[in-house]
Amino acid sequence: MINTLRRSIPANTWSTEEIRQLRQLATAGASLDTICVTLRRTRSAIRNKATMHGISLKRCGESLASSLPTHEHGLAS
Repeated sequence: MINTLRRSIPANTWSTEEIRQLRQLATAGASLDTICVTLRRTRSAIRNKATMHGISLKRCGESLASSLPTHEHGLAS
């Protein structure tokens, strides 16, 4: 018996339209938070998809590197 309630496409699959919209928002310099709200995706999902499709988020109010934890290294005197 086939379960008819099962979705044929997983909910987290990105449509071509969503990727186009991500590219458009990133190019326009929209903030990462704005992109997240607009596409209803997490920051991590946005970053991952942008990386996979060669979309730069550097003009989106923060660079990818700024979201990574920083480590302070003490120098011996």
